[in-house]
Amino acid sequence: MVRLAAALLLALTAACATTPPGVPADVVVPLSANWTLQGRIGIRAGEQNLSGQIRWQHSMQADDVLLTSPLGQGVARIVRDADGVALEVPNQPTRRAPDAESLTREALGYTLPVAGLGWWMQARPDPDGIFEATRNDAGRLVQLKQHGWVIDYLQYAADGRPRKLTVTREGLEIRLVADSWEAE
Repeated sequence: MVRLAAALLLALTAACATTPPGVPADVVVPLSANWTLQGRIGIRAGEQNLSGQIRWQHSMQADDVLLTSPLGQGVARIVRDADGVALEVPNQPTRRAPDAESLTREALGYTLPVAGLGWWMQARPDPDGIFEATRNDAGRLVQLKQHGWVIDYLQYAADGRPRKLTVTREGLEIRLVADSWEAE
């Protein structure tokens, strides 16, 4: 279960701050290049369930993602910098790879939606792929389908940022709740 959680954290290390083509600018909250997300995460893979808290610090040069148990104990940490990506799990050697996709494949045996998740968490499609979007009357995403994944936007915060979403595909469900975003 720790391997699943740690590998999922890798998926969170790909984030972008620009608005991709095809997304109405008036319904996208612009993000600065540097931001911090704090929230909750739940993962269901087959019969395995995991929940905890997440803290994700992002800049264009680096990411630092920490997953903790519901009681605040560190479960895994992912660090992306110019040298690649490192996965730190208590009582295990640090794993390294040139990119998050390679590391998730190594840690899990399959690849998680690394590039897409950073975009999807911000209610944006990954600009490197075709997508199908369903929007509500206000123009906000309700559902996005991309790269074989289905992303459901369940709630938005008052500032227009996604607050709750689920990402699903073939027996894997990732639930994210953003409790706070801090942009610099």
